[in-house]
Amino acid sequence: MRSNHIVITILGFLLFVGPAIAGPPDAPKGFRDFAWGASPSKKLKKHPGSPAGDITIYQPQPGKALPPLFKVSVAEEAYSFSKGRFFSANVWLDGQEKFEKIKVALIKTYGQASLTNEPKNLRIWKWPDSPVEVRLTYDEKYSRATVTYINTQLNVPR
Repeated sequence: MRSNHIVITILGFLLFVGPAIAGPPDAPKGFRDFAWGASPSKKLKKHPGSPAGDITIYQPQPGKALPPLFKVSVAEEAYSFSKGRFFSANVWLDGQEKFEKIKVALIKTYGQASLTNEPKNLRIWKWPDSPVEVRLTYDEKYSRATVTYINTQLNVPR
């Protein structure tokens, strides 16, 4: 009987403390099929309003439904390349309910945000020794959430 209590205590300890011992999850290595620094693929088309200069914005080819992000449906996506190298992706989700769902999914995946500004509906996840950030914002006026994956080192002019 006593050994059952010991086993239950050890399992409980591992269940609650184990994730903390393992440390925070790694920073994303890119977004969807694009690793940081990758070139645009044929899955994307250049956005007609893409700014001139070193940064070019691409969108997924039309005609295909966008895959969900953490099981939350996506309204739009855009990918940014600096001098032909992938450095950022933006995903837009419509509605307060999807904002709440994606916020829960991001916390489950990456842990608590490094920075939270509740009045502005802003959350930023950062990783030590990594230029990668994941940002979540919500615009109440337009009822739209934006998730941004960015590698801040790759959009610097070389």
